[in-house]
Amino acid sequence: MTMYSVVPLTANDHVQRFSIGCCLTLCCLFSRLQDKAADTIESLQKAGMKVWVLTGDKMETAAATCYASKLFRRSTQILELTTKRTEEQSLHDVLFDLSKTVLRQHGSMTRDTFSGLSADCVDYGLIIDGATLSAVLKPSQEDSSQGNYKEIFLEICRNCSAVLCCRMAPLQKAQIVKLIKSSPEHPITLAIGDGANDVSMILEAHVGIGIMGKEGRQAARNSDYAIPKFKHLKKMLLVHGHYYYIRISELVQYFFYKNVAFIFPQFLYQFFCGFSQQPLYDTAYLTLYNISFTSLPILLFSLIEQHINMDILKKDPSLYRDIAKNSLLRWPIFIYWTFLGVFDAVVFFFGSYFLFNNSTFTSNGQMFGNWTFGTLVFTVLVFTVTLKLAMDTHYWTWINHFVIWGSLLFFVIFSLLWGGIIWPFLNYQRMYYVFIQMLSSGPAWLSIILLIVTSLLPDVVKKVVCRALWPTTTERIQLYAACGYIPGLLQNADKLYNGQLSEFTPLASLHAPTRRRADHQNPIPRRSEPFTKKLMFTHWRSGPDYCTFTPLLRFAGNSRHSGAGYAHNGAGPETSV
Repeated sequence: MTMYSVVPLTANDHVQRFSIGCCLTLCCLFSRLQDKAADTIESLQKAGMKVWVLTGDKMETAAATCYASKLFRRSTQILELTTKRTEEQSLHDVLFDLSKTVLRQHGSMTRDTFSGLSADCVDYGLIIDGATLSAVLKPSQEDSSQGNYKEIFLEICRNCSAVLCCRMAPLQKAQIVKLIKSSPEHPITLAIGDGANDVSMILEAHVGIGIMGKEGRQAARNSDYAIPKFKHLKKMLLVHGHYYYIRISELVQYFFYKNVAFIFPQFLYQFFCGFSQQPLYDTAYLTLYNISFTSLPILLFSLIEQHINMDILKKDPSLYRDIAKNSLLRWPIFIYWTFLGVFDAVVFFFGSYFLFNNSTFTSNGQMFGNWTFGTLVFTVLVFTVTLKLAMDTHYWTWINHFVIWGSLLFFVIFSLLWGGIIWPFLNYQRMYYVFIQMLSSGPAWLSIILLIVTSLLPDVVKKVVCRALWPTTTERIQLYAACGYIPGLLQNADKLYNGQLSEFTPLASLHAPTRRRADHQNPIPRRSEPFTKKLMFTHWRSGPDYCTFTPLLRFAGNSRHSGAGYAHNGAGPETSV
C-alpha cells in the first residue's frame, strides 16, 4: 500500500508575503489509485487548497501516482530537493537556488489566493525525500546562520502548487504537520490516513480523518471522523464542511445579537427608574426568552440550513473560497452583529419610550404602566429577532415554517394565558390583564409594527447594497437561483461535448450572454440561440449510448420549453453541469 498525504494550503494576494491557508489535509491512497481520487484532489485545489503528498514509496512511484491523480500536471515544473542533488551541492546552495527559482517571477506577479499560480506564473511542484527533510528540520550546531532552513523550506513550499514528500517515516509525517502548524500564519490543519503509520500525523493535526482501508482501522479509531473511501472527502469538506461553517457562524453571532438586544434595554431602563433594580421584563419573560421563545428557530437553522444547493457546491468547488480564512467569524462581522443588536435595543426602548411619553393609549384615557411598557418592548424584541433569522434563512421547509411562526404564536398564546387567567399557585400576579390591555389599543399595534420595521430596515438596506455593489460568488449563485436560472450553463453545453468545458468550471465565471434587442421581439428563440432561463443537468450514462438534458427548474412563463429534451450520441463517464 502506498501512503499519501494531501495538505491544502492557501496563499495570500500579496506579492512578497504569502499566508498558509485554512486547512491541511493528509490522505492515503492505495497502490492502485482509488476511484475518483483524481477528481477529489482537483476539487480540493479548485476550492483553494494546496495539496501535499507524503508517502513511503520511492520517488519514481510516488511521482507517477501524483501525475495520475492530477496533483502534478504536464505544465508543472518539478523542483527536486533530494539526496542525489544534495550530494552534488550543499543543502544551503540547493535551498537558495530553489528559493530564487520560485520567487523570480513572483516579484512582479501576484499569486491567486485560492487556485495556485496566476495564468502568467509558472506552476511549480516540489519533490523532497525523507533524508533531505531530516537535514532541513535538524538545526546545525556548527553555523546557526546556515543551519536552520525551515523558513526557507516553508517559503519554497508556499510558492509551489503541490509538494510531494517521498520515503517518509511515520514520525516525519507528524513533523511536517507540526512544522506547518507552527508557521507564522498558524493554519488550521486536517490529516487523513488509513493505516497505523498515519496515526501520529492524524493526532498531530487539528482535525483527523481516518479511512477504513485494508491496513486495519487504527487510523479510523484515532481520528475525529471516519470515512470508507477517499472520494467521500470531497463531499465531506466542500458540502458538509461548507454547510457546517455557515450554520455555526450564524449560530454563534445570532446568539450574541439576540442577547445584546435582550439585555441592553434592561440596562437603559435603569437610568429611568432611579437605579432601583426594577426589572423591565416580567420574570416569566426573562426565564423563557432563551428557553422557549427564541431557541428553536436558531437550533433548527443550525441543523438544516442550506444556503446553496448541494449539487452546486459539489460541481463548483470555488464556492468554498467565500468562507476561506474564517471569513464569517472575523472581528468586522462580529462587530456588525453587536452593533445591530445595540441599534435594535435602542429602537425598542426609546421608540416605546417616546410613544409612551404624554400619550393616552386606552379609550378611557388611562396611561399604561411600567409592566405594559416592558411588555411592549419585549413583544417587539421577540418578533424582531425571529424575523431577522427568517430573513437569513434560505432553505425553507415545513419544519422551518412550523418552528419560526410557531414560536411567535407560542409567545402570543403564552402571554394571553399568563396574563388572562388568575393562577392559584401565584401569591400575586403583576401581569394580569396587561398583555390583553396592550393589544386592545390601536396605537400599541401601530407602535409594534413601526418599531419592528425600523429595527429590520438597516440590515435589509445593508444586504441590498452589498449584494448590488459587492456581491460574492455565493450571493450571485443565490440570485441566479432565485431568478430561476444560472446563466452560462446552457450555452456551454456544446463546449462540454467537445471537451472544452470541465466539470469544475466555476459557475461564477460563466457570464450571461448579451442579448440583442431583436431577441426580445422574437418570443420563440431559434435552435441556434440558447435559452438563458433554463438550467440544464447533463448525464453521461455508462449504459445506453445517449445523453439527455433535463431542466432543474420549471418556469410558468415559459412552460412550453420547460419539458424539452435533446438527445446526443456519445458515451462517457457520468458527469453533471
